[in-house]
Amino acid sequence: METVDSTLNYEERVEKYKPIQNEISNSDSFDNTLFETFGEELELVRNSKFSKVWTLVGETDSFIISGYHFVNRIGYFITEVPFTEGENITVEL
Repeated sequence: METVDSTLNYEERVEKYKPIQNEISNSDSFDNTLFETFGEELELVRNSKFSKVWTLVGETDSFIISGYHFVNRIGYFITEVPFTEGENITVEL
């Protein structure tokens, strides 16, 4: 299968993939759609379909990438709409 790389801005990603609300904890981060990297929130992320998980990563600059990633992760998102298998999407913040 061919891998496709693409870039979206934050608003395009929200409109197309529809991030779900974090009902475990309330946070102002990303309109309460960011999930933590530990505990009950991480369990929910890990039990979600891979193509609906996105990772907020960064050191100096932050960005969101499609899929579940461990290195340099800050948090996770789960979306209603999955990305296509083989699609590597970067969301510029």
